[in-house]
Amino acid sequence: MSPFDRPMATLMSSRQALVSLSQAEGTMVNTALEKRSPLLMATPTLVILTIFSVLPFFYMIALSLSQSTLVRPLQDFIWLANYKRAVSDEIFRTSVVNTLVFAFGVTIIETVLGFTLALLLRGGLMAGRVLRTVALLPMVTPPVAVAMIWRLIYDPVSGLLNHYGRAWGLISQTVAFLGRPDLALPSIMVVDIWEWTPFVFLLSLAVLVSLPTEPYEAAAVDGANRWQMFRHITLPLAAPAVIVIAIIRLIGAFKVFDLVFILTFGGPGSATQVASFYIYKVGFTQFNSGYASALTVVLLLVVAVVITLLTVFHDRVRARYEE
Repeated sequence: MSPFDRPMATLMSSRQALVSLSQAEGTMVNTALEKRSPLLMATPTLVILTIFSVLPFFYMIALSLSQSTLVRPLQDFIWLANYKRAVSDEIFRTSVVNTLVFAFGVTIIETVLGFTLALLLRGGLMAGRVLRTVALLPMVTPPVAVAMIWRLIYDPVSGLLNHYGRAWGLISQTVAFLGRPDLALPSIMVVDIWEWTPFVFLLSLAVLVSLPTEPYEAAAVDGANRWQMFRHITLPLAAPAVIVIAIIRLIGAFKVFDLVFILTFGGPGSATQVASFYIYKVGFTQFNSGYASALTVVLLLVVAVVITLLTVFHDRVRARYEE
């Protein structure tokens, strides 16, 4: 090796070492970026959720501890006085009971009807397609329009129910469906069932269609009838998903407002005054933002407890059927 080759070899080896070191550093940087990329991608969503969900929630809690109004927010802090008033508020307790009756009533009926329709029509392709198309109509109709249509149907003078009820001899005199305390809330529940049963039907139909066919084929070979297949195959496989559908619908039923606002405005008396409507009246007709915020927090706690219990029930059902 000539005297000039040795420095060149040293230079080349040093260059290769630098290249290897750069590649190693690049690999380390890429690995670090890969580890951090989920957090970086989720950062915009977290920021949006913080701005539009977390901050308003804490602002509502701050309002609930004060005697705030629409024009004087966060004024005159009275701490837990609003919550003590909410516990002793008879109208609010009645509204919570009405909300629970409404929410559980419509959810149970809608779940049973929707799942039954899905069972009956999952095999009939043509009938299922037609009904799925028709089922979308109540869901895509604005709730205000739905309430106005049913207000005309319930009208005691020119409504369809009273007209055909008298024509067919079902009733002897006009019935004020929305004016009687014993019929007003059930009448609103009928409207909600008409509007949202298709939602449960479509989701239940999707669940039933996605069930595996092998257990049914094996049961048919063993001579099982339809009831046995439903009890031992369909129900265990579909129950966890149907419970989730019912929980989703229950959450929506707790937020009922538009039907009550248009059909009865909480009357007669307080027969149809649900919690969301009472909170609206306190906040936007009495302008008591602090007390309305406290009522909202109490209602949120009630809903959270109910949903938590149903979630635990769902987990137990799923664990039972998975065994």
